Amino acid sequence: MAATKVRRIRVGTRLSMELRARLTKYCAASGIPERTIIEDALRKYFDSSDDTELVLRRLDRLELELARNHRDLELLSEAFGRYMRLWFLAHAPHTTDAGKAAARSAAETQYKQFAQHLGAQFTQGRRFIDDVPVEAFAGEDEDK
Repeated sequence: MAATKVRRIRVGTRLSMELRARLTKYCAASGIPERTIIEDALRKYFDSSDDTELVLRRLDRLELELARNHRDLELLSEAFGRYMRLWFLAHAPHTTDAGKAAARSAAETQYKQFAQHLGAQFTQGRRFIDDVPVEAFAGEDEDK
């Protein structure tokens, strides 16, 4: 059985010098005819089989989600810091007005020490997650 010959029509177009040079160089290096490169590019363009747009939309969505997570983490960090400052103030013993001032000063000192200690631990690579028992995460990787 004889194969049906594909009919072709000559199409002429103008390309920029830079694009024409790249096409010529690519075809020479790969041994692929210019016609094949151009036909494949047009086929991809018309078939919309290129997933670039889909990937870019997904990356944009991930970027937005990362920005939201960063904002939320900043909010939680600020809230936790304020909570700790109030906790130190609330648990400072005070009975008189003079005692209140001294208790407030002591609480501020404790809070600053807490923040400095936390910063030092963080800088050294210490994380709260390191204190959580390994058993708490048992079987978590199996779901992925």
